[in-house]
Amino acid sequence: MNLLEIRQKFREISGRFDLVNGDGSDNGANFYINEGRKYLDRLDETQKSWASHFVFMEESLFSVQFPYCRAIKEVWAGSTTARWQLEKKSLQDITTGYLSGMPSDRESGVPLYFSPIITRYVPENLPASSFEAFIGFVDIPAGNVPTYNGIIVNVPTDERLVIEIRGLFYSHELTLDTDSNYWSVVHPLLLIMATMRQIEIVNRNTQGVNDWTTSITDEMKQLGMDLVEELIAEVTQIED
Repeated sequence: MNLLEIRQKFREISGRFDLVNGDGSDNGANFYINEGRKYLDRLDETQKSWASHFVFMEESLFSVQFPYCRAIKEVWAGSTTARWQLEKKSLQDITTGYLSGMPSDRESGVPLYFSPIITRYVPENLPASSFEAFIGFVDIPAGNVPTYNGIIVNVPTDERLVIEIRGLFYSHELTLDTDSNYWSVVHPLLLIMATMRQIEIVNRNTQGVNDWTTSITDEMKQLGMDLVEELIAEVTQIED
């Protein structure tokens, strides 16, 4: 089901005609649908919790940014001739060991280590351009602070690379009527249940929230068992 179909079914099941117009257009339901989507994403790990995000790291750069990542699990780099996994280091170790000098003095090479970076300014509406002009650099990327995460690598790359971020990501935000995601296509009723739970939170209906949470958790537990079955199926230790 796409967003329009989810919205229409939500109107039918919930009776909230104030949130969905008679022609199926949005009158506030989309907000609760997307909040329910995020609740399901965070509630438990399923076969669709993990995702890969690919982004180019251009020559001479040492960081990339990417949207809607909940947790970075692995980072891989690929060139036209090779592919390798980057080892995670703390941001402090990366900064003191490799990035303490001026950017113009850093030697490029093959990145082997990475660290998640800080992507938030305080105050959030104040760019760090004046400080960057004074010291020559800041490791916090500019713009898109609320929705973006990022990584930094130990050396500026000496060639263009494809960086693959593997981790936990939020499912696709439903904005257009034709939009769909994992929850709307495979588990539409579960998405509607989560939507109605979010409404009960706003209404301060504790019993309603608890009832929906219990029902949703029971359904999610079954999805979690599917993931467990997949993880343990025919797994043997690879000999050295």
